[in-house]
Amino acid sequence: MSHSNPELLVYKASAGSGKTFTLAVNYICQLIEDPTAYRRILAVTFTNKATAEMKERILEQLDGIAERCPDSDGYLKEIQKRTGKAENEIRRSAGKALTNIIHDYSRFRIETIDSFFQSVLRNLARELNLGAGLSIELNNKEVLSDAVDILIEKLDRNSPVLYWLIEYIEEKIENDKRWNVSEEIKSFGWNIFDESYIEKGEKLREKLADPHFLPNYKKELENIQAKILKQMKDFSEKYLSALSANGLDPADLIKKSNGISGYFRK
Repeated sequence: MSHSNPELLVYKASAGSGKTFTLAVNYICQLIEDPTAYRRILAVTFTNKATAEMKERILEQLDGIAERCPDSDGYLKEIQKRTGKAENEIRRSAGKALTNIIHDYSRFRIETIDSFFQSVLRNLARELNLGAGLSIELNNKEVLSDAVDILIEKLDRNSPVLYWLIEYIEEKIENDKRWNVSEEIKSFGWNIFDESYIEKGEKLREKLADPHFLPNYKKELENIQAKILKQMKDFSEKYLSALSANGLDPADLIKKSNGISGYFRK
């Protein structure tokens, strides 16, 4: 789905709906109109993985269109429909654009949001009286710590997060473990800076919006754990029975109780 006016084009799409295809086609259409257009285009992504994927997709399809690769026919047809240009003209422009980018790669700018802002700051270093060897460090640890403290401090009685925390704390107490989970949450919170979370975060938040999701997921994990533990217990009993049937005990084996026997006892 898209909304547009002369200055803005917005696409709303869920995961796996072909966003990369649509964005790559838009980018390539600009190159077909002008094979040097990459010099004035800035494409910004959330993750390094998305940056690499978008660059690879554009270069791959430019080459495929120019070299008449059947795998690029879908892109070619969509570009024809959008530009109204003849097939041969599109192929020639794709070849020119690819050659230009290869020989002028530093101006082929597809980068992450943080990379973009860092480059802006570096370009302004002189005006800001900053050294030429400027390096930017993000204090994620402090931000994450403050965010967790604020989250816990402002929890509402009706919040499902409060229910999850209380349940988790009770579980920790039952297992004679440390009940103050603040540091554990902060440690686990580092996952939000991981690219795999950034890519899947939206889908995860949609699932967590369902109050039944987490309890059901936890129950499913507990069932899997119970099943595996039962299997291990059965293996242990068979193992000890086999030893007994042959007049052996763990002390007769290599490494004694520190070997496989110790593993089953755990």
